[in-house]
Amino acid sequence: MTVRLRIAAFEIVTAAFVALMIGVMALALKLADDFVQRVDSVHRRFEVIAELDGNANNYAEQIAEVLLLGAEQMPDFHQAREEMRDAFERLREVTRAEVSSLGSMEEVRRELSDVEMASRMAELYRAIDMAAERVFALQREGKQAEAVELFRRDVEYRLSNDFENLLESALDDERGEVARELEEVRTQQRRLLFWSLAISLLALICGAALGFGLNRSIVRPLQALAAGARALADGALGHRIPVKGSDEFAALSKSFNEMAAAIEAQRAGLMAAQERLHSEVEARTRELSDANAKLKDVDVRRAQFLADVSHELRTPLTILRGEADVALRGKPDPAALRDALAGVQAQATELGALLDDLLAFARSDAEDQSLERTRIQARWLVAAAAQEGAVLAEPRDVIIETDLRAGPAEIEVDQRRMRQALMIGLDNAVKHSPVGGRVTVSTAVEGDRLIIAIADEGDGVAEEDRGRVFDRFYRGRDGGRNVQGLGIGLSIAKEIVERHGGEISLGDGPSGGAVLAIALPLIEEARA
Repeated sequence: MTVRLRIAAFEIVTAAFVALMIGVMALALKLADDFVQRVDSVHRRFEVIAELDGNANNYAEQIAEVLLLGAEQMPDFHQAREEMRDAFERLREVTRAEVSSLGSMEEVRRELSDVEMASRMAELYRAIDMAAERVFALQREGKQAEAVELFRRDVEYRLSNDFENLLESALDDERGEVARELEEVRTQQRRLLFWSLAISLLALICGAALGFGLNRSIVRPLQALAAGARALADGALGHRIPVKGSDEFAALSKSFNEMAAAIEAQRAGLMAAQERLHSEVEARTRELSDANAKLKDVDVRRAQFLADVSHELRTPLTILRGEADVALRGKPDPAALRDALAGVQAQATELGALLDDLLAFARSDAEDQSLERTRIQARWLVAAAAQEGAVLAEPRDVIIETDLRAGPAEIEVDQRRMRQALMIGLDNAVKHSPVGGRVTVSTAVEGDRLIIAIADEGDGVAEEDRGRVFDRFYRGRDGGRNVQGLGIGLSIAKEIVERHGGEISLGDGPSGGAVLAIALPLIEEARA
């Protein structure tokens, strides 16, 4: 038999077996397409159910935020509600599409459970949504406790239990459906595999008889090309096919090698571009993070600055007003008026210095101010502060007494800043003292330190406040006295004392009330 006849016979046999294989492949493709469609429908339902789960959590969180933060959070709640409604609408659309794609009544009957499950979830959500409206109605009526209780019972509990159980049941149904479809496909695959093997075996026998003579001229070059294709598919882009002879297979091998080289070059370019993009993204991310951190720091400094301004201006202004009240009270007395004006002048000077410091603070955007230290006897500093504090104590009929047992002990401090710290302590003690009470300012020497103690007759320091009394903006309990303030005075005093190398603490006194203790280092001569 000539080669031409062999080729003709081989082509006829090949065409027959190809036709059979095409039929098998067409059937396999149809089965695969049906399975892909069903799995795609199940996947879409999975996605919608998972989205419902996430939206339900967000829905509950938005209701809780409205209860905690107020009606200004309602737009977020409405958005969460709209997302829930959209998700249910998508679930209905996906379910309808899945049912309409079924080919038999048996499959339709199996899908009726999904339709019923979607309806149950929608009905449960509507009930939960109505409960949410009742929660908001109670909140608007001022019944916050009842609103919270209704939210926990009819919204949060039902979402986290009833609704979550329905979602989990729906997911289990979808998993079971996927398992059934997969098992059916595997059964069909086994059948197709059997027929494929049978046809392949018959084709192998016929092909071996007819194609033995063509092995060297056709099969081997094809094998080389197939091996090269598998190598490329596995990522070995450097694989090349040896080019032998000058026939069509040699030209095909050469084209294959050129294609592999082009793909390798393209992949290298893509990898390099990806690396550059990754590096650029990282650099931009770092820049954005640094800029965000700087903006947050600037915002924190601005807020602290405004708080410090309002607090530090209040005390000098109170003293100015007190001096004016003293001058205007009773019959005019030139000596009293002169003393009052002198006090006003001193406080105005103090206030001006304070404003200078605050302006310098704002311009330099720094937390620290330079200290102008001078040497002074502690008793004079404490006495001056107590005299100024008497103006703060007068409206509450609080008496300020001094017990200066430290004698002539000397310290080196910024007198204005340290007097400011003492005034903060006196102001705090007066505010927490009962009307007609007594505040005692005492000094004592302990080793190489001077101890200044400011004791009041108030309720003392609550246990829960002990660790936070020096925190900025923290305001503890006030014992029903409606004490005003921003909660920054003691933090300012702490900063002043610590910048002088000292320590400050606030605790209960031995006989009740609170005691603010300030420990400052003595100068060398005073220690001796």
